[in-house]
Amino acid sequence: MPAHRPGALLPVCLFLTLLLSAAHWWRAGQAGVALACLLWWAASLRRAAWMRPLTALLLLLLAVEWLLTADRFIQLRHMLHQPWLRLALILSAAAAVTLLTALLVWRGHGRRWFSRHAESAGRQTLCFLLVTGLLLPLLSVAPRVLLLERFLPGLGPLQIVCAALWGAWLCRRLSDRQAAPVIRRRVWLLFSLVFFAQFVLGLAGHAAFSMSGEPHIPVPGVIIGGALYRGQPGFMVVLFALSVLAAGAAWCSHLCYFGSWDQLAASRTRPRPHPHPFRLRALSLLVTCVCALLLRAGGAPSAPAVAGGLLLGILLVPAALLFSRRRGYAVYCTMICPLGMLACLLGKLSPWRVRRTATCVQCGACARVCRYGALDRLYEGREPGPSCVLCRDCLSACPHDGLCLRWAGKGGDGRAERAFVVLLSALHAVFLFTAMA
Repeated sequence: MPAHRPGALLPVCLFLTLLLSAAHWWRAGQAGVALACLLWWAASLRRAAWMRPLTALLLLLLAVEWLLTADRFIQLRHMLHQPWLRLALILSAAAAVTLLTALLVWRGHGRRWFSRHAESAGRQTLCFLLVTGLLLPLLSVAPRVLLLERFLPGLGPLQIVCAALWGAWLCRRLSDRQAAPVIRRRVWLLFSLVFFAQFVLGLAGHAAFSMSGEPHIPVPGVIIGGALYRGQPGFMVVLFALSVLAAGAAWCSHLCYFGSWDQLAASRTRPRPHPHPFRLRALSLLVTCVCALLLRAGGAPSAPAVAGGLLLGILLVPAALLFSRRRGYAVYCTMICPLGMLACLLGKLSPWRVRRTATCVQCGACARVCRYGALDRLYEGREPGPSCVLCRDCLSACPHDGLCLRWAGKGGDGRAERAFVVLLSALHAVFLFTAMA
């Protein structure tokens, strides 16, 4: 027998219910929440399975809002000695319709409608909640971090919902091992383009594109060097440290706005064996730190510090075009960038590790896709080298499941990798939607 196809009842009921709630929030002066309700309905047309429990929960919360609104208006009418019964009936009816729609979503109609990509529903739901949980406090603590709040105050909730929906979509795509390498490079490049576009607009005089009103030097090494020069950690140092502790050296393969360009250049040719000159990276980190401290101790003006930071960033161009493109591995990231060195060192405090499994036959398929020299001949028969940035390209390339991602030595059955994808998708969404904060 053919499967029962979902009809139009649910999307129509859901649209009318959310439209009614959107009108309520718009009238209350919450344009961002109103538009987020309409966006949620539009997203529900994709019929993704992960949206069903969250849609039911959303409708329950909206029903509670209708009841609380009714209570407030009834009390106000009592105080003003005005009739209130008709108003109570109308608002109670709105709450009842919302609850009935929630029941419709949760029962058979909802299961048939929200049926796509059920295999990744749990991960996508968790990713959506994680992005929301990371961004929602910013509305009251630091609303200027949200770009829409700078231009159109009150639209912050809409930006948060957009970011969470993006994170949930990305989580599903990165969960597909075969598609993950291409998707990772594309969304990583997208983040870099958004970041530098906002930076250029800030330089052009549009100060609203920077949270502080003054664009900072977009060079990763300046994150640590600038903090030492100023004598205070600053927002970026804290963000970098927390990100590396949470996701390890994956900062360098997913979240660094410089690294995407080096990876893009390196991907043009097959990787050659990496020379592993860690002394150069250590020297770069040492020089960056010492120069910053000397400039601060000597009371030097900011101009020399800015020039040093720009010089460090300019090195990306010849490194990528002349070396990464020819050698097939990320020369700037693995040999020059001081922050990359720091990320690899701090990443050892993170529990995420790529490990070989018993099915590894040392065929070299993983080494042929690694752009960071973590799996070449120097490490044959051993675990991935210290330059591993958890990009997972090797896991996708291995035909024997000879590599796996583990968390504190556990999760080799795929659970750790699924959790890692949720975490990285959420962090990417947060970084993308607060690119030049």
